[in-house]
Amino acid sequence: MRKALLLVSTAALALSAAQIAKADASYNDPAGDSTTAPDVTTVTAAHDAAANLTLTVRTNQPTLSADAIVSIAFDTDHNPQTGGNGVEFAFFMGSDGWDFIKWDGTKFALANAPSAHGSYANGVATFKVSKADLGGVPDFTFWASSFQLDANGNFIAEDTAPDGTDAYKYTFTKPLTLRASTMTATPAKPSAGKAFAVGTRVTRGDNGAALATGTVACTARVGTAPLRATGRIRNGVSFCAMTIPKTAKGKLVKVTIKVTFQGVSTTKTYAARVK
Repeated sequence: MRKALLLVSTAALALSAAQIAKADASYNDPAGDSTTAPDVTTVTAAHDAAANLTLTVRTNQPTLSADAIVSIAFDTDHNPQTGGNGVEFAFFMGSDGWDFIKWDGTKFALANAPSAHGSYANGVATFKVSKADLGGVPDFTFWASSFQLDANGNFIAEDTAPDGTDAYKYTFTKPLTLRASTMTATPAKPSAGKAFAVGTRVTRGDNGAALATGTVACTARVGTAPLRATGRIRNGVSFCAMTIPKTAKGKLVKVTIKVTFQGVSTTKTYAARVK
């Protein structure tokens, strides 16, 4: 893949990233616009809780053909006047392997990035790198490209996503998680024939804020019998409210509360004897 170092010195990578396309985790590119280069149709970007980034580029070639290259270029400082034609880092994938390169101030060179990895299978190029190995930036712009070279290494065709001089923007945000505190009860113990509620304060792991909206599902039982309970969120507390039957004295009340927000859930369970 040493062709990558030669390729980045050509105009093929000089996109300038002047405009920002709508940011999302998945991007589509029109099919059939690549001529002889691999036809880029879908680009995805995602990261885990440790800020390890995974990007994929889907093409129409199940196995990458000889002298074809798939790349992702990164503008990590949002400045088209820095780096090499605005590019600070780039991944390149060819039939003979992959490279991850970095602008060293005067030229592109292989990057010292232990987290970097590339693979190509079933028409998808997959590139992985950590936020730290991208310079620790909070966000970046990027674009995907494919190239076809002739037998002499001359650039003869390309496909770029997005089209034109646009670029995608990606931000390292923490994945959404929900954290539920220890359950509390009102009153402290359930009493036969009385109103009773159990609740938990749920916070978002991505920003630390108390959850203000969502769905609360309650599953309650007295002994072996189901007990009707109503769930809601109020003042940052997710709770289940119910009335304990008059005949429940001495029985075990068990309440499970499941809080869901944007497809992410957390569950807590409370149990106590009715007095």
